[in-house]
Amino acid sequence: MADLAVDSAVLPVGEDRYQATLSRDWDVWGPNGGYLAAVALRAAGLATALPRPASLSCQFLGPARFAEVELRATVARSGHRAEAVRVDMSQRGRAVLSASVWAVADGLSGPQYAVATPPSVPPPQELASIEELAAQWGPMPLPHRRNCDTRPVSWSPGTPGSLGESAMSGWLRLRPRATFPGDPWLDACRSVVHVDTTPFPALLLTCPNDMPPFVAPTLTLQVNFHDAAPEAEWLLVEGHGTALGGGLAAGRAAVWSPDGRLLATGAQQMLCRMLPARSPEPAHV
Repeated sequence: MADLAVDSAVLPVGEDRYQATLSRDWDVWGPNGGYLAAVALRAAGLATALPRPASLSCQFLGPARFAEVELRATVARSGHRAEAVRVDMSQRGRAVLSASVWAVADGLSGPQYAVATPPSVPPPQELASIEELAAQWGPMPLPHRRNCDTRPVSWSPGTPGSLGESAMSGWLRLRPRATFPGDPWLDACRSVVHVDTTPFPALLLTCPNDMPPFVAPTLTLQVNFHDAAPEAEWLLVEGHGTALGGGLAAGRAAVWSPDGRLLATGAQQMLCRMLPARSPEPAHV
């Protein structure tokens, strides 16, 4: 079973250099993009002396294998309030990922105001799990979905497109460990994974039922961190599909705490790849 803390662990091996071993438990057409970005974020956390991430901007440069990867994390701009860290991930000499991370100090001064309003939804304890809702379909097609206890807020047991809108939301809780107190970088990785994995299924909800099957690996992923809730097992995640055309797919996502604080927002650009025709599957789960 996947464990984000173990599977994204990064070990120093020299000046500015680190290693990690990619786990097959995060397989989605290869290693999940959000999982790869989480590994890069943890490497940035080791490279900076500042305690928390402010943003992550990630470009995926090539496919990775479930094996060891090498990372180089260097401070590009250093300051008392903020530092910029560049992270490059490679595998057997081939570039896999390039990321830019801003780290910031604790206790920064500035105005405090809740600009965004949290959605009004039932608590996770009142909602059925995705396994219960999808039992009629058999095994879920994306193995990484088993890494989360997922409680959809809205659900249609039909095929993608039956909801007539390109949005979805639900409560997510990582398995087997849901929280990572004392490590703000690892805690932020929860949001990175959720921001990456939510827009694509949200986009599928708006597709007509007769659309040819396709997948959409991530080209770029941008995540901004606004707050933290390291004690919260459940996170509310909203995903929106924003565009589909020209061989590209785009979406955005937001992550909320149970007490209504906006923890992270992000955007994703994906490259479409058509698949051979097959019988309809519940790819949106």
